[in-house]
Amino acid sequence: GGVMAGLITYPNDTVRRMLQLQGSRGTTAVYAGYWDCVKQIYTKYGIQRFYNGVTVNIIRMAPNTAVQFGSYELLKQLTEQYL
Repeated sequence: GGVMAGLITYPNDTVRRMLQLQGSRGTTAVYAGYWDCVKQIYTKYGIQRFYNGVTVNIIRMAPNTAVQFGSYELLKQLTEQYL
C-alpha cells in the first residue's frame, strides 16, 4: 500500500523539489507556478523526469511502511485489553 502511494505521489514530489530549488545557486529554471513547472519539465525532459530517483525512494519506503504497519498492529493488540 505505501509503496503504491509513493509511486503515485512521486511526480508531485519532483515538481515540489523543482519549485523549491528554482533560483538557488546553479539553477537557471524559473517557473510561474505548479502547472508551469509540470509543463516545462515534461516539454524539456519527458515523462521519465518525473520518476528520476523513484527506485531509491521505494527502497526507503518499503521497510518504513512495514515497520509502520507492524507497530500499528502491535499497539492495537496491546491496547485492546484497556478499551
